[in-house]
Amino acid sequence: MLQNAYIRRGLLAALVLLSCLLIQHHASEVAAVLREGVAEAKLTLDFRTYMCGSANLAQPYDICQNGEFVSGFVYPPPSIIYFHALSQLPIDTAFLLHSLVAFACLAATAWMVVRMTPVSRGAAFGALAAALAIAPIGTSFAAGQVNVIVMTTAVAAIYLASHSRLAGAGLAVASGFWLKLYPGITPVLFLTRRKWPAIFATGAIVVLMAIASLLWSEPRLYLQYFIDLLPHAQGYTMPGVAYSLAGIAAHIEAGGGAPIIHFVAIPTAISIASKALLVVGVVAALAHQYWTQDKQPLDTLNILLVTALVSAPNAWGYHYALIFPVLFSVLARHLDRPGPALLPILGCWLALIVPGWTDPPAVIADNPALNVLFRGRYALVAVYLAGTILMEAWRHHATRATIKPLPLAAPHA
Repeated sequence: MLQNAYIRRGLLAALVLLSCLLIQHHASEVAAVLREGVAEAKLTLDFRTYMCGSANLAQPYDICQNGEFVSGFVYPPPSIIYFHALSQLPIDTAFLLHSLVAFACLAATAWMVVRMTPVSRGAAFGALAAALAIAPIGTSFAAGQVNVIVMTTAVAAIYLASHSRLAGAGLAVASGFWLKLYPGITPVLFLTRRKWPAIFATGAIVVLMAIASLLWSEPRLYLQYFIDLLPHAQGYTMPGVAYSLAGIAAHIEAGGGAPIIHFVAIPTAISIASKALLVVGVVAALAHQYWTQDKQPLDTLNILLVTALVSAPNAWGYHYALIFPVLFSVLARHLDRPGPALLPILGCWLALIVPGWTDPPAVIADNPALNVLFRGRYALVAVYLAGTILMEAWRHHATRATIKPLPLAAPHA
């Protein structure tokens, strides 16, 4: 049925139309925050915390906390200068300026992922509209989050490395790492012969940035961040709120009922399983790189992005802005060559356009198993999309392996 040209065009048109309406809703959310005032809006609590903590360069991790285990300013010392510069402005102006930076990053990411995904223009346009329409993108902008910027640094690193601009790739990884750590696993994809200099570039720039940051941050902040704050934060999650292995497991342990809106300690076994999942994800990304002969660098990165999300103890809804290139890549290919597999991909998209904090109907909320699945849907969707990428790569690799060249004919006497 999906092979029919009229049905394909109608489906694509409906997808784009609905996506445009959702994107318009994203814009209205940001407008509502500005009307209410960034200093008062509920969604901008984290942004206000960034401004509060970074305003004091000497004690960014010691102030603006709310009594929870994981609160206050929680980003690495070099990032403080960006937030500190914003904190010197009126908060509404700072929010607008930060939003412009994030928007420029999102536009750059969209350009790069389109360039790295060889599909028709129609499929690329439809997938791009759909990926922009997911709730985590809108929430990131309305809340003043940095996840879109972090995503851009990871995608830029892969894009630049694939175009032999290895120093630029190192700069992108280092920038993202010192903003929110997630891109720090990207250099494992530089282990190929052609890209390995990017590893040295990344290491050198990370060190240089750390040294440069001593102009505004004291060395003790690094000790406080990496020895005290980060290990402590890694030990807690919110059951039914964090979309990760730890969050889902803690939700199951708590009985699968209503979300628990405070941090609880992660059991040791789940903490070990999360770290094991990180290793498995890295291995899966390297396997994908091998199976595709490093010709699909974006999809290889996508597996790492999914790994970072589901293995983190606290992956909130807006963190899933990082799934933008994952959804785009998978959806674009299936829109380009539609088949039965497109339907579950569209189901994944539908799960992602529903904001993370949405409560399910009673028929789901009253059933612990269904409630856990609903609350953890972002993580489950991410794993499904990554699995789709891996399976496609494996099938193509297996097909190549079974096709053997014909033997040369013996010369005639």
